[in-house]
Amino acid sequence: MPMTPEPALPGFDDVLDAAARIATHARVTPVARSQRLDALAGAELFFKCEHQQRGGAFKFRGACNAVQALDAETAAHGVVTHSSGNHGAALALAAKLRGIACHVVVPEGANPAKLEAIIGHGATLHRCAPGIAAREAACADVQRDTGAT
Repeated sequence: MPMTPEPALPGFDDVLDAAARIATHARVTPVARSQRLDALAGAELFFKCEHQQRGGAFKFRGACNAVQALDAETAAHGVVTHSSGNHGAALALAAKLRGIACHVVVPEGANPAKLEAIIGHGATLHRCAPGIAAREAACADVQRDTGAT
């Protein structure tokens, strides 16, 4: 079986483009420092406070960039992912901000608080058996049935 080539890494201009796409949606979060931890580690440590980001996690940045980068025709079909928590909530919030549908495949036994966050941002939940194979198969089914990206 032929190997799939690795995708190209983003360049500096790609990072600037992504920053511009999410600028009106993502929060600027602080960077914290700790002299005590620096001393224990023997290095300067920096802590990006992404728990203060919309949705409570850094994953909102990537999800928002992906949703905002979709052309109008593609976005009209919505987005789909499989997630048991933060990524699903981040994509749901990003889709809500763009005004498009979001479908999140979640495995049985997922954390109820995380599911509430996904639903709270307006996503449609699709449940599946636990395990990556079941999640990917269910996600492919939703994508086929809805046309979502």
